[in-house]
Amino acid sequence: MTAPGAIVLAHNDPVKVRRLLAALGGLDVYLHCDRRTPPHIFAAMMRDAAPNVHLLPRTATRLSSWSLVEAELRALRVWLRASAAEHVIVLSGACYPLVPAGEIADELADWGGRSRMPLNPLPHERWSTRRNPDGGLWRMRRRFVTFRGQIVFIAGKPLPTYRREAPKGLVLCASAQWKVYARRHVIALLRVLDERPDLERFWRTTFVPDESCVASILSSPDLVGDLCEQVCDDLPWYLDWSVIARGGHPRSLTLDDLPSLAAARRAPRRPPERFAADREGYRKLFARKVSSAETALLDAIDELRAGPR
Repeated sequence: MTAPGAIVLAHNDPVKVRRLLAALGGLDVYLHCDRRTPPHIFAAMMRDAAPNVHLLPRTATRLSSWSLVEAELRALRVWLRASAAEHVIVLSGACYPLVPAGEIADELADWGGRSRMPLNPLPHERWSTRRNPDGGLWRMRRRFVTFRGQIVFIAGKPLPTYRREAPKGLVLCASAQWKVYARRHVIALLRVLDERPDLERFWRTTFVPDESCVASILSSPDLVGDLCEQVCDDLPWYLDWSVIARGGHPRSLTLDDLPSLAAARRAPRRPPERFAADREGYRKLFARKVSSAETALLDAIDELRAGPR
């Protein structure tokens, strides 16, 4: 069986990105580096890249905007043409594997045609804000102003316009950009977006569409049929939400987190049934967020990954 692919979306921290690419040895890696990344940082990122690393056409991306979804979709199209693998993993440069690439491939082989991503039907309490306590529906119920494909901010806030309804057949869902796709869900996602240009228009003016577009489409029976039953509510990433960083992000990990990461690595594999009692308590394959500033942590994770479970 062909090993899963990995799509890495990166824009900075070339030292960490090189370590990530090396840690994913054994998988075909498709790297997207933001077009706005300075040439010397991009060159450092690609230094000594192994043959399993394939550079994708570079596009400019910005947080909160459709450009991040677009970069992912373009990468998925390249992966579909280039690989026969059953799964592809979407990561950022701030992710890092907790287990060897061979174990990642072995675990995903048990998941057959299933994808793994958070599935939180809206309203989702974590997406409420002080100004918009509606469980994240505010992100979709208004059309946000864009300029050259990017959300416009005024005084640090996205600029909304008129209220609107979600496109027909769409089940709105909160999720994350980081996920594991099964091949058939990639095919279905791209088909739906090709056939329904109204969906792309909707997500282009939605706030932070990379956290909702894919999961919403793949959770919608009217759009993908029974395939939605094989999208599993699961995120095999270790994240620490105990202190939420500015912008609503999980906090960056340090060497103090090593015991928790080791425990997450040793936990049992999650059975690949959609309706398992709880998505927590099972083995995590990746950690997020880790930077090159935490060299000691990266070294320690490498030792964990090289040793026995």
